[in-house]
Amino acid sequence: MITDLLIGNLLHLRIETKTDAQKYMKMSSREVSKWLLALLIITSIMATFSSPASAQLRITAESGIIGGSGDQTPFWLHMNRHGIHSGEGNQLYANTRLSYVQTLSDTFTWGAGGELHARAGSEPVLFLNQGYLSLHGYGFSLKAGAFYNTSPFQNDRVGLGSLGVSTNANPVPQIRFEMDEWMPIPFTAEFLQIKAHIAHGWLGSNRHVDNVLLHEKAGHLRIGGRLPVNVYGGIAHYAHWGGVSPEFGDIPTRFTDFKSVFLATAGDEDTPGQDQEYILGNHVGAINFGSFIDLSAAEIHIYRQFPIETKDNLKLKSIQDALTGISITPAGDSPIRSVVYEFLYTKYQDGPRRPNILNDGRVCLDNPNVCRDNYRGNQNYYNHNIYKSGWTYNVRTMGNPLFLVNRDNLGIINNRIVAHHAGIEADVGEIVVKGKITFSRNYGRRCDNRFPEDIGEGEIFGIECTDVVNTSGGRRLDQWSFLAATEFPVFRSRVQNVRMKAELALDNGNPFGSQAGVLLGLIWRNR
Repeated sequence: MITDLLIGNLLHLRIETKTDAQKYMKMSSREVSKWLLALLIITSIMATFSSPASAQLRITAESGIIGGSGDQTPFWLHMNRHGIHSGEGNQLYANTRLSYVQTLSDTFTWGAGGELHARAGSEPVLFLNQGYLSLHGYGFSLKAGAFYNTSPFQNDRVGLGSLGVSTNANPVPQIRFEMDEWMPIPFTAEFLQIKAHIAHGWLGSNRHVDNVLLHEKAGHLRIGGRLPVNVYGGIAHYAHWGGVSPEFGDIPTRFTDFKSVFLATAGDEDTPGQDQEYILGNHVGAINFGSFIDLSAAEIHIYRQFPIETKDNLKLKSIQDALTGISITPAGDSPIRSVVYEFLYTKYQDGPRRPNILNDGRVCLDNPNVCRDNYRGNQNYYNHNIYKSGWTYNVRTMGNPLFLVNRDNLGIINNRIVAHHAGIEADVGEIVVKGKITFSRNYGRRCDNRFPEDIGEGEIFGIECTDVVNTSGGRRLDQWSFLAATEFPVFRSRVQNVRMKAELALDNGNPFGSQAGVLLGLIWRNR
């Protein structure tokens, strides 16, 4: 009763203090989070008092302040932070994370976790960012709830962020079944290994289409085994489907619709018209290729990630568009944890808009209902004309943070980007230091007959749509973003396991603006 009342009050406070443009999810999702957090509290109390040798409880408490020179928070002080910091200037915050893991047998372990975040400032809020249960066994995991989840191929701490799922947005409530690590294929002496997962999630009501569902799956093959060089390749597939649309009403979520989404095929007569002709739902993804090189001095990871917007991307027709990178992890006693360099290019998007002509010579403009699209080169990364909020969650890009979100949550206004990024993390004794530097050239987005509305790119980038596909005007905007951060122990004579963090961030240019800011915080960990 007390736990139920406490959690109910916290969720009520979150709704009262959060603006309408930032509400997370409908009651069904909140009820799931409520149950999970209640169970987590009970589990933590039991663990604290029983302390079985097979159990491990980790608690992290952090509080701090973010201050800056302007109304906007510098880019790297709020991007790729799991959505906990506001992009709207000065703020105070407090965050508590708990995780509990207990061994059930030689094969199985189970766990629970949660994260409660409070923020004061121009966007005050109190919310549950994580709340989950997990079961692990035989190299597989089953998880339910909201938990940190990102691409296994990009460096989360100092990298730019995956084109698929990054650390930029809040964790999406989901049920997820996955392989914990690379799993050897039988009878190959570990020379061939696979890694895969599948998930079903709920994106809630904070978007143009309410109650959208998330489908996610990925599969990758690794070749090389014990050799010093391993190569891998695979694909990650994501889809938004279902929901209640202002234009189309209830979009069905029957098993037949799930099958269409899973296989990326067209819907039936009960689905929106264009989804009957092409693919049901908003589908995005990433094709990943790379190599792991194990040297005596360092481990090197070289990778190239291609975005998927339409089926043409599966044919690598926009091979120019990719996130390319190298990550180096020195071996031995080197103070450097990792060094990353990445290059992002997404300007091509299947080339200029042009009339679509079939192989038999028919012009699609002259033959209605024959072609999926009357134009070729019709890609618009992270955008969709039914699911207008695009590849976002809670008004944040679910993928790479350089893709700029429209303030009214109606999609991405900057997806044609050329960027260089470098990051480094190191240990100097007990002091951790981290740095990021990003330079981007930003070109807005193309006019698109599937997504014709001006959602802000005209004002920022000077773009004018002369018709449904042709663009006139436009300007390039250049942006620099820097971050220098450190974390070190304090108060040792009085309190154990307390560390201070200090971060300085600078932005110069557009579209993210010119500002400076600092983050100062204290962190306590129970171990």
